[in-house]
Amino acid sequence: MLITLAYRIPRNLLDEVLGTVTAYPLTEDFEAVWSTLSSEEGQRVPPYSSLTRGIVAATGEPVRMFGESHLAAREVEAGSRRLLLTGRELDHRLRVAVQAWERHIRGEQGPPRLPGVLPEPEAARPYSDFIEPRPGRVPLAPHWVYETAEWQIMRRLAGEPLRIDGDRGLPLRLDTDGALLAWDQGDLIARTHRGLISYGMAKVTARVVTRAGVKDLVLCFDAHLSRLSQCWYGRRTKHAWIDRGEADDPVLRLPVFRASDGNTGDYENRLHPAIATILEACKLKPMTLPPILPAKPGDIRPQFSKTQFHTLGNGLGPRFMLFLHRHVMRLMPMLVPLTYDVDKSIKLPARVEKYQENGLPSAGVSPSGYRRVTLACVYATADARARMLEQLAALAGHPVEPHPDGPPVPVNDALEVIARHCPELLSHDTPNRAAYLGDLSAAPSAGDRLTAVWAETEYHPAAEPPALDAKPHLRRLFGHLGIPVQFLATEPAVLPDGARPRSASEKEHAARAALRDLLRGAGILDDRLPAALTAEHLPNSLTRRTLLAGIHVRRQQNTQGEPVLVLVMTAVDLVPGRLEKCRMLAYSERRGAWVRAAEGIADFNAGTIGSAHLGRTREKVVRTRAEIESRLCALADGDRSGVPIVIFVAASSMRGIWPGLADASLGDGPMPGNVLRARSDDVAVVRLHSTVEEVGRPVNRTEGRQVEDPNQPNAPGQAVYRLAESGAPSWLFPGTSVLFRANGGRRGATTTRFELDDGGYDRRELGKPWHSFTAKEIVVVEPGSWKAEELVTFTARLCEQNISWDDRTALPVPLHLAVTADKDHPDHRASGQAEDDDWA
Repeated sequence: MLITLAYRIPRNLLDEVLGTVTAYPLTEDFEAVWSTLSSEEGQRVPPYSSLTRGIVAATGEPVRMFGESHLAAREVEAGSRRLLLTGRELDHRLRVAVQAWERHIRGEQGPPRLPGVLPEPEAARPYSDFIEPRPGRVPLAPHWVYETAEWQIMRRLAGEPLRIDGDRGLPLRLDTDGALLAWDQGDLIARTHRGLISYGMAKVTARVVTRAGVKDLVLCFDAHLSRLSQCWYGRRTKHAWIDRGEADDPVLRLPVFRASDGNTGDYENRLHPAIATILEACKLKPMTLPPILPAKPGDIRPQFSKTQFHTLGNGLGPRFMLFLHRHVMRLMPMLVPLTYDVDKSIKLPARVEKYQENGLPSAGVSPSGYRRVTLACVYATADARARMLEQLAALAGHPVEPHPDGPPVPVNDALEVIARHCPELLSHDTPNRAAYLGDLSAAPSAGDRLTAVWAETEYHPAAEPPALDAKPHLRRLFGHLGIPVQFLATEPAVLPDGARPRSASEKEHAARAALRDLLRGAGILDDRLPAALTAEHLPNSLTRRTLLAGIHVRRQQNTQGEPVLVLVMTAVDLVPGRLEKCRMLAYSERRGAWVRAAEGIADFNAGTIGSAHLGRTREKVVRTRAEIESRLCALADGDRSGVPIVIFVAASSMRGIWPGLADASLGDGPMPGNVLRARSDDVAVVRLHSTVEEVGRPVNRTEGRQVEDPNQPNAPGQAVYRLAESGAPSWLFPGTSVLFRANGGRRGATTTRFELDDGGYDRRELGKPWHSFTAKEIVVVEPGSWKAEELVTFTARLCEQNISWDDRTALPVPLHLAVTADKDHPDHRASGQAEDDDWA
């Protein structure tokens, strides 16, 4: 049995577990006054979040506001247009804070009006009143339930210290986001490196979710190492924790921003300017962010930006997760752990990591759809050239040594390599790279010939990012020429203080992964993946030609203009035993058709990302579904007509688009492939969910236990587990990372970071990632003509035997291809574009 950090909340114990919430129902009167406001940013109406953050700062309580679309039907019928929710009734500071905030927003435009339309709170409402049980189905609840229900749960878990090795207790403090922090200075994790000390803080989170086919709500926990900044990093410091000095009050977590001091022209980090006004009105001690932080984290702790180099590794390790599971069970014994048992009908072949001894066969080029492919190694340094050629020799099974600017050297009858020294083209400092494209002297892709570029790029995570990164520009330039491109990172000649150069083995691994990514982008496929799917000695093998399609959707919010919806669709036309007949495909918006994968990826990189015409709003979602259906029909046309299709989708990215994929209406509403299904095509749909905070992180497995230490978790094996209490066909596919399985990587299973001394060997260990176990949920929404177990087997093997690197991927190959194409786009998360919350 597999133990995870996911637990059922028995229906009859909802009140005991979730407790109550206090609501301030905001009516049309409040909305009418709000619509008259204008913000200092020049917006017509200020964001509600600026008010709720001010209330959080004044009251020290978690506060959320939800609009009409997130309310229960009876709340809307009663006249509520918004709900202001908090864990307990707020005192007089609520009205004072609202009045002060409005005065700050309005300036001299008139007296505050919002306090006059702010209602009295309702009596504390039990969460169970808003959770509708359904026989054999997941319960229904308004959106605000899932976003706030963890407040009381986390208060309870903070009641006792979390016990780890040696019966050491970690006191936990609630923050205003609903997380628990190991806040005490003695519990900070510290590492000294070259005279500088880096600090991290353990953080525990919880999410109330549904699980397909489970009749009760499910509670998922997780834990993270939040690394702390010891100085401000300008625009890259997004949030800070602030302790107001009251031990029983939550620690504030507030956004910070960079602004000019107005005098010297220097910049400093500040809280929202309304917060100072609110605190003054509430007669509370003002909060200011000091320009220089203390050497050891104190009452103000900025959260470290992911984009910055940090000498302290990430993660807390699986041993800590096991202690967290015990803490949950000790303080909340009424929770019922979900039961996952090994599904013995699903077998995975051994993963093949090495290239074939005799090299990549010519038939491996056929899935690209091209007769001949040229790989262009474009480099600036001798080190990059040597690493490229070393990997190409391993791929070919013989030395590959093209001369700079010389003729092509064959890998096989259909694949050749050229080498080009183009430092100006690759430099981050080159303003006009298009002028140096002639130095490449490689033909654009055309007809049955493809050129794919493997380019060097200078990069190290500790180095300051270049002002003008060459990679996005080169992707776009080559995209216009029909050329897919992949990059090989080489380190700057001089590394920043504290930065560690990569070892020879790390460089070799990075080069091998980059080459395989290049082959993936070109549509080249060796026989490892088809062999894994069609293994005749294992049950549930693939025996017929099948279209394996991936649909990836992501909303990208622009700081200016409408948000856009990114839609990427890729497919593998797999013919068992006939590698030369297989095809890698992608949909090209530019051509309005399914094309060879390399063409589709190049077209995608050449254009702007996403479309404002598509989306999740009421009118846009109809267009989005119609567009996806049109593309699926085009896929199953011509010589592919009548071929069975298995569609892979990610749960998080499809929210709000296909009701039939949601837990609440699983299989009942619209689903991708309905048009094909209506014309009697064979269409299956498999839903993947890899957000471990909502799936439930694996903690331990009880079968085959051989570990003597009772506190050392047993890692998941190469197995797929079925959810026993689910009324829907649902499985969990757990795993471990490459680093965990590497030499010395299991340190996080034998001890916790808190047990290491900052000295000697332990000091080096603190700088490494401590990966915990991972998992993905697999739900068969529509089986088509397949058995559910067959589809889960295909899904697991498509993750286990990847085509672009040596380890398992979070998503099966067709969906992984689509997600990777999106991530590689020049405009993906470009400067000035905000992150989105539905990333697959």
